[in-house]
Amino acid sequence: MSSLMIYEKEEIALKIRQFIESLNHECDGGAIVIVEGKKDGIALRKVGLKGEILVYNNFKGIINFVDYVSRKGSKVILLLDRDRRGRTLTSKILKKLELLCPHDGLYYKKRFVKITHGKIMCIENLSNFCLPYIEN
Repeated sequence: MSSLMIYEKEEIALKIRQFIESLNHECDGGAIVIVEGKKDGIALRKVGLKGEILVYNNFKGIINFVDYVSRKGSKVILLLDRDRRGRTLTSKILKKLELLCPHDGLYYKKRFVKITHGKIMCIENLSNFCLPYIEN
């Protein structure tokens, strides 16, 4: 691996660390981070997310999920995967959330894509991508 690639990964890892700090700050204010699957939540924990994480797949459908989060009254941060299923779910969930509870309007998801230059499609791959650099 060239030194330029290593430098780029180290820079991305630093930005991801700052990203996770921002998420932790949001969670300190009561926000909930939503991921698709259990492995996504585990990956976020490995890179330092301390706040509440809800796994969408633990719910039986969008209606049950949206009903649950809207009753909590917390700000919702959607970090679903960027594959076809994740994009479809994100769109459907956002439409249902619009009138029911506050959300980040995909701010963090867009920021994540920008930080990683679109190289990480699934949140579960986050820790594999940057852990060696974060630990340094």
